[in-house]
Amino acid sequence: MSTLTTTPADLAPHKSRKRRTRRRIAKGLAYVSLAVTAVLVLSEPWLLLPVLTFVIALSLWD
Repeated sequence: MSTLTTTPADLAPHKSRKRRTRRRIAKGLAYVSLAVTAVLVLSEPWLLLPVLTFVIALSLWD
């Protein structure tokens, strides 16, 4: 008796395209938010403080 198993590689063609699209959208949003933050910090340097505290909080998050 043999068992049939499906691996993630068997399902990959459909899911990888969807995953790639999501990653591209996420990367685009990250770069847009970085650009907006840079513009805000250049216009008002004190806005760097909340950004730094947010980055520190993310780095300390387990």
